[in-house]
Amino acid sequence: MKYNVKIVGLGPGNKDGLTLGALQALRQASTVILRTERHGVAPFLRAEGINYTSMDDIYENGENFDDVYKAMVKRIADIAQYGQVAVGVPGHPLIGERLTFELLRQLDRKIYGIDIIPGISQADMLLAFIGQAGIEGLKILNAPEITEDLINVRLSTVIINIYDALVASDVKLLLLRFYPHDLKVFVSWQTQDKGLEYRAISLYQLDRQQRYDHTTCLYLPPVKFERLESFDMNHLKQIMEILRSPEGCPWDKEQTHDSLKRYLIEEAYEVIESIDSKDEDKLLEELGDVLLQVVFHSQIAKERGAFDIFDVITRICQKMIQRHTHIFGGAVAENAQQVVANWEDLKKHEKGFATHTQVLRDIPSILPALIRSYKVQEKAALVGFDWKSVEGAMQKLEEELAELKEVYRGGDEQKIREEIGDLLFAAVNVARFLKVDPELALKDTIEKFITRFEYIEKNAERPLQEMTLEEMDELWNKAKKLSLR
Repeated sequence: MKYNVKIVGLGPGNKDGLTLGALQALRQASTVILRTERHGVAPFLRAEGINYTSMDDIYENGENFDDVYKAMVKRIADIAQYGQVAVGVPGHPLIGERLTFELLRQLDRKIYGIDIIPGISQADMLLAFIGQAGIEGLKILNAPEITEDLINVRLSTVIINIYDALVASDVKLLLLRFYPHDLKVFVSWQTQDKGLEYRAISLYQLDRQQRYDHTTCLYLPPVKFERLESFDMNHLKQIMEILRSPEGCPWDKEQTHDSLKRYLIEEAYEVIESIDSKDEDKLLEELGDVLLQVVFHSQIAKERGAFDIFDVITRICQKMIQRHTHIFGGAVAENAQQVVANWEDLKKHEKGFATHTQVLRDIPSILPALIRSYKVQEKAALVGFDWKSVEGAMQKLEEELAELKEVYRGGDEQKIREEIGDLLFAAVNVARFLKVDPELALKDTIEKFITRFEYIEKNAERPLQEMTLEEMDELWNKAKKLSLR
């Protein structure tokens, strides 16, 4: 036998907003408990002879909302063991009502049967009064729980439970990141005679009203992106669709995956340059350029019916979840090295690699040689093919230099090329042991060389072509002493 709990929506606060189904459930219950008696329908229930108790005492004694709702659930669960309980909550039980969520989450459904009796919400009342219909969809948010991830400016939105000026201020600041400050919105309250009062205001005025309580709601109309100052991923996708449409931009319409390859590489390097220069504003801009390339390629693929940006996002989300089993699964990783080892094992399994050579060959050959050699050495080290210390790697570097000197004397160009490659590969190995990115290290050295060469040219007493190497080297050493980089 299951204990029975009915969660009953009491509507917005007047008897006209109480449904026949809700009234019947309240009359038939052995016990009626109201989350709060501070609700406009309470006098009507008394007049109808429906006896109830409320849980306002829990609000008054609770130190925080978590404790309050935990105590409410316990009281309801205990009383339900003696007969059917109807729990009356304001509005609709599933719209901004935390008690419903806690009952559904905490009560064992094998022991407690839970029925939900819908009600009219404050959002319903507001929409009816202002005569707005969200034909493209409607989003209802609870002010205390709202986050920027929940905002969608493309949909009509109602925010309920803006119960004081502080909450109104928090909501306003969050919304102003996405909506125009002068957007015309509607804010409403329940009047003393249990009707509804509303007014049109500009969004920036939301926290400047004279009254706030649990009935205060806000209506936001959908906004086209031409009016926005802040955008999201869907807007970028929409802009790219427009640019690639028959009426769009001639240049954008002509692009293909192949024609865009150079831009993706260029934008990636510009991101690195902005990081090196510690220019945060430039980094913000360049990351946007890289993101544009991702959306651009995704749109081209969508037009062929291959995939779209949501498939791209889904694939990377799946990969991140699958390869972080120490976070989203049962694996253990106590340090970064274990994370890498787990990642490589999962990657090898996903791609069906039977040998470690396949892992090495999977490293893209298009990568710059220094980067690719670094990655190859990293992967080889995972199975123990590595020096025990940097001293071994340095000794190998010296051996390769000696071999290069030997073949140089013989004049065999093919052998010389081979030994130079071996020398560079050994140098990368030393860099790896010392945790230095060889590509970035060489990049820094190139910049240092140019700066010091500039010093030579600026301080030379005659054209460089007329100077001896010894004279230029003297100026080079002066630049070196000045630590010019």
